Amino acid sequence: MESSYPWESKYEASVVIFAALAHPIRISIAHCLVNKPHTVRELTEHLQVSQPLVSHHLKILRDAHIVEKTQQGRSSLYNLTDHHISHIVTDVHEHTKEQS
Repeated sequence: MESSYPWESKYEASVVIFAALAHPIRISIAHCLVNKPHTVRELTEHLQVSQPLVSHHLKILRDAHIVEKTQQGRSSLYNLTDHHISHIVTDVHEHTKEQS
């Protein structure tokens, strides 16, 4: 479906990123990954939620190109795709902390 407004297609990829981060678990996962990669097990323990729930949200983040998965032996490590995503996550968190 073609857009009626030229700005819609211009910002479509940005909207995908913000939409994927617009859930407390997903923004928490992204924030955990800012400093170092984690396994699903580590994320599960840190967030205190089930493994299937973490895996579900990681898939959404992968589909939006926010996180990527690499194999390390029998484990999969998840990390943020690049420093731009890291800045978005940390800047938004810092911005909202200032407003509290």
